[in-house]
Amino acid sequence: MPSPKLNVYLKLLKIAAIAVFAVEAMAQPTLTIGIVSDGATEGNHLFEDAIKSEVNTLLSSQFSVEYREFFTNGSVAEINNAIEKVYSENQVDVLVGIGVLSSKIISEQSNYPLPSIASIHLNFEPNANEVLPNERSGVFNYTYINSPFNVEEGIRMLEELCACQNLAVITNSTLFSVGLNGMDMQSSGGSKINWIAETPDLQNIVSMIPSDVGGIYILSPLYNQSENEIATFFDALNERKLISFSAFELPHLEQGAYAAFAVSDNLRKIPRRIALNIERIALGENPKDFPVSIEAFSSQLMLNMATVNRIGKYPNWEVLDDALLININTPHTDRVLSLKAAIAEGIENNLSYKIEQKQTQINSKDLSLAKGNYLPKIDAGTTGYFLDENSVNSSFGRLGSFNWTANGSLSQLILSEPAMANIAIQKLLYESQKKAQKQSELDVILEVAQRYFSYMQVLSIAELQNNNIKAVNQNLTIAKNKEKAGYSGSSDVFRWQTELDLAKSDLNTTTAQLNGAGFQLNETLNRPIKEAFAIDDAGGIDQFIEELDEILIRLIEDQAIFNRFADFMVSEAKQNLPELEQIKLAIGAQVRLLKSNKRAMYIPTVAFGASYDYPIETINPGEPLPIPGIDIDVLPSWNAAFNVAFPIFTGGARKYEKDKATVGLNQLRDQEQDLNNILELQVRANMAKVTASYNNTRLTKAAATSAEKNTAIVRELYESGQVDVITLIDAQNALLGAQVNATNASYQFMIDYFLFQRSTGNYTFLATEAQRREFLQRFITFKNN
Repeated sequence: MPSPKLNVYLKLLKIAAIAVFAVEAMAQPTLTIGIVSDGATEGNHLFEDAIKSEVNTLLSSQFSVEYREFFTNGSVAEINNAIEKVYSENQVDVLVGIGVLSSKIISEQSNYPLPSIASIHLNFEPNANEVLPNERSGVFNYTYINSPFNVEEGIRMLEELCACQNLAVITNSTLFSVGLNGMDMQSSGGSKINWIAETPDLQNIVSMIPSDVGGIYILSPLYNQSENEIATFFDALNERKLISFSAFELPHLEQGAYAAFAVSDNLRKIPRRIALNIERIALGENPKDFPVSIEAFSSQLMLNMATVNRIGKYPNWEVLDDALLININTPHTDRVLSLKAAIAEGIENNLSYKIEQKQTQINSKDLSLAKGNYLPKIDAGTTGYFLDENSVNSSFGRLGSFNWTANGSLSQLILSEPAMANIAIQKLLYESQKKAQKQSELDVILEVAQRYFSYMQVLSIAELQNNNIKAVNQNLTIAKNKEKAGYSGSSDVFRWQTELDLAKSDLNTTTAQLNGAGFQLNETLNRPIKEAFAIDDAGGIDQFIEELDEILIRLIEDQAIFNRFADFMVSEAKQNLPELEQIKLAIGAQVRLLKSNKRAMYIPTVAFGASYDYPIETINPGEPLPIPGIDIDVLPSWNAAFNVAFPIFTGGARKYEKDKATVGLNQLRDQEQDLNNILELQVRANMAKVTASYNNTRLTKAAATSAEKNTAIVRELYESGQVDVITLIDAQNALLGAQVNATNASYQFMIDYFLFQRSTGNYTFLATEAQRREFLQRFITFKNN
């Protein structure tokens, strides 16, 4: 333990250290930075906070950094007033203009009393102050940064995409007042360019677009509009089948734009360059000699495939090969499928299930026919017939050359063992068919779930592959920048280009698989095979896993009672499975058939019958008997009788039928035992698969997370030249493989779970809360017995 003197000494040292640091802090010179922004005080800012963060990180150890900020809401007058105020008061060390307007106005000042930086300089209209455009400003106390928005290249790309002769460019109306109207900018493709000023009502802008325009270039962030207004604006453009190209890929692509260059990465590089420029100014350098270009700027084309599919205008293969794609499998359709909705639709429309339903109806009619044998049968008819002369004469007046009679008959089965057995057997067959219909329903639910999850699985893999393409493209950009800086040769660039082409090839293959999976799901739902649909996967596969029966998940994680739970599920399956009910009903039918064969040896068949004949007309009757006093009248006649038939001998057929039924009954009982064994095997095997699949989801997710962290580290090392291209390629491929494995494991778990539920004859995933509580209570009772 330190002595009291030592403690006092240590405290004095701490106080001295604090004092030294305080003196040093007080000794730091103050660096005041003025910021004139196009944005509003409360609103969307471009990169004001990013600049301050970069400056603080870079210079806070050397200076006490302070800021004076002027937010102008894009007002030219306010921008001019802010610049004049900063210059006249001379209370800042550096002035930074943030935004196109502020940058433009700063660039046109006649002189610069203090170092000034224009953050975004649109480069399609050279300024008279710029003696060496695109290299350095050459103007005392002034520098700028070339715009990340390559407007000319964007318009050239728009021309290629729309293959049209008339274009429109929509830009902020304030830009016109400062000369940024682009009127002298010519289209390299010879298209006519219509410049349209942005108005508060975006729908009004749509109406201002000439009817012969085929492509729209949006040279505005549309900051003054809400997200819904912007989305509605792009929706209107898409309804007119207009190809829209935005200068801002975020958020315009997600809001419905057709295409854009990926400028967000370019914008993120500007704050770093501005901070470095401020550091050089603080160290005494004049900004006139600073470079104005950022070599790492890229013009990567991005296409919104949801919009491409919606308007039906597709780029050529060369453009698609070079572009990054978003929303690659987001069809424009009102048909959105959730799992439960798809299952309900499958049960309603699936053809296999409809066939079983109709077979149940047929069996119900067979039962009615069997019961009809014990109902009375009544026939009525009439007959007209001609007789030859001899027959007429020999009838002694009872018949004529033409005779017309009416007749009726009644029959009633009173006792018949075959008929009674047929009724009993048809009842059992009807109940068996209802179980077959239930089996078909369970199979349809399983098939819908399997194909639904298979579609989602391929869709997720396609998204992973598309993200991999973006990452490989990022690595390609790094390689190109390293080549420009002389850190590496062109071999890295070619290698990444090879990886990029292979990754796009893999995505094409997966897209074809996705189309096939969609066709299969439509077939199961009995919809037009090529009908488009979207998947309602707001929560993704993880949401499905979270919704699963908590009992099962807890038991998977607690192996101590898992085997007991397996016994319980086997007993549940024996109660629920329609296959077992079918075999039991078949055994019942066979038992009744055997009983009928035995009774047929001694039980008679008893029936009652009656008939009635009425002569309606007799034409040209024959001569009556020549016996005086005897008159022959043609009168109605009837008869009634009971029939009793005893089985005596049928050549041994009844004995053989009885023996055959006995063998058939024994065969069905063997089949019942075999089916019990098979179904128990399926329950236990599927439970084991579910357990393994669940554990695989956990492990593969962990592997994917580790691979992602490793790839990020290796990419930084590659960018700084500490590892070679092969190391990063291996890390990138390992990441994609780990992510695909994690995706496959999650979907395989859901498919295995539904297979397990099918083997038990009950989908608790679709059960109500009350049904789940009943299930839990049954398990508790079973476990405690």
